[in-house]
Amino acid sequence: MWESLNTKKNGELIHLNLIFIDEQENLIHATITKTLVPRFKNLLSEGSLYSIKGFKVVKSTGEYRPLSNEYRIIFLVGTSLMKLEEETIQIPINGFQFITPNLIDLRVNNNEILSDVVGCLRGVGDYETVGGGWKKRDITILTNYSETSKITLWGDLGKMFEPKLYEKDNGPVIVIVTSTTIKNFRGEVSYSTTTASKIYINLKTDYVASLVEKFSTISNGVEVIERSNVNKISPEEEMFLNRMSIEELLKTDWSPQLKEYFLTVRGKITEIDNTFGWYYISCQKCFRKLELEDGVYKCSKCNNKCDYPLVKYKIHIKVEDKTAETTLVIFNDIAESLLDTAANKLFKQTTNDVPTEIQSLCGREFVYKLKLNMYNLKYGHENFTVSKVFNLNEKLEEQDELKKIKDHKEKNNNINEENEDKNRKELHFKDITAAKDLEDSDEDYHHSSSLTKKNRKNIIIEDDSDDENMNQKRLRK
Repeated sequence: MWESLNTKKNGELIHLNLIFIDEQENLIHATITKTLVPRFKNLLSEGSLYSIKGFKVVKSTGEYRPLSNEYRIIFLVGTSLMKLEEETIQIPINGFQFITPNLIDLRVNNNEILSDVVGCLRGVGDYETVGGGWKKRDITILTNYSETSKITLWGDLGKMFEPKLYEKDNGPVIVIVTSTTIKNFRGEVSYSTTTASKIYINLKTDYVASLVEKFSTISNGVEVIERSNVNKISPEEEMFLNRMSIEELLKTDWSPQLKEYFLTVRGKITEIDNTFGWYYISCQKCFRKLELEDGVYKCSKCNNKCDYPLVKYKIHIKVEDKTAETTLVIFNDIAESLLDTAANKLFKQTTNDVPTEIQSLCGREFVYKLKLNMYNLKYGHENFTVSKVFNLNEKLEEQDELKKIKDHKEKNNNINEENEDKNRKELHFKDITAAKDLEDSDEDYHHSSSLTKKNRKNIIIEDDSDDENMNQKRLRK
């Protein structure tokens, strides 16, 4: 069930969409006009059984149709709903129309009919903001027809796939994404979610179980997809990306416009901070943290109890260098690679003490690639998330240190050269000014000399007068 909104009119409701399934697993699309939505919406809930009467059947037309059916139904004022008990009739909860290879070419860049796609999760990208402020995450799957394809998950759908939530030893992760559009770029087919899309992970159906068996022989590692707008760099370069000391990390004033930032620090683990524990219990479907209620683990995301909860690492470590100390958080995939064992193997219900295997990390020194988010950048909190860990390479560290010294010297030399150039310009300006002053002084001298000669001539002319008159004239001068 989902809403169709008019984005050109501030998200005004157009109609409410539903998909019904019957006992023969036939699917049909239904719509309720916006004037009737208040009448029916609160009477309907996903997964419930209904007997429906008094609706209209019309031909399916237009774009973004969630099913390939020829017809759809429309609710009318006189449509009646009667909720049925679960035991009344055996009807499956879910139904799909999965895309097949022979239909792909017909639907590429054609938004008339949307497509359901299913496959084994192989890669997860970052949740990023793109043009226009839209948020998305790319994932890759190995489809049920054994082709690797990318799916772009828009908006909140992308939040379901944090890379750290998937690990190697949990078996294949089967993903179903409904109502997608299909694109073909440079020969590569990709899918993109719409407002009608829903995502199902490891759904409990016979078909999904068969896919789990099919993909169980394939490597189940989930790779991190690099951002398309970021140039790939080698691990040797990555371990020095925006390198900081811990003191610099803690004292840096971050721009309020910055939403995410990657950097690296080098440090030694001094302590395992067990204030918040070293693990968490997660949902087997969405991998969110579970809450224990009345002795039963419940998932607020799936709104259901979890019969087979998973144990995953979330380790807080104290790390120091020569300048300061801070706290980092290591999640499951990185912790597992460091410890070479799964969290469930160390978990003991009788104690929350830190296992000796985790304590053995103390004293070890690594380079950490940190992913700073709004929690760190805006609010200034520590507990920085570790996105990657590198073993120390002292040769590279020494080369980087020498490069810093060289760059520092070159910077100082450039500053000195700039200062010398500035001093030369100032000295040149002073020389020009002094020469100008001297020239002006010389002109004044010649001018005054000329006046003196002229005055002298006048005095000599008056020399024939008596001394008294001459003296008086001189005084007047």
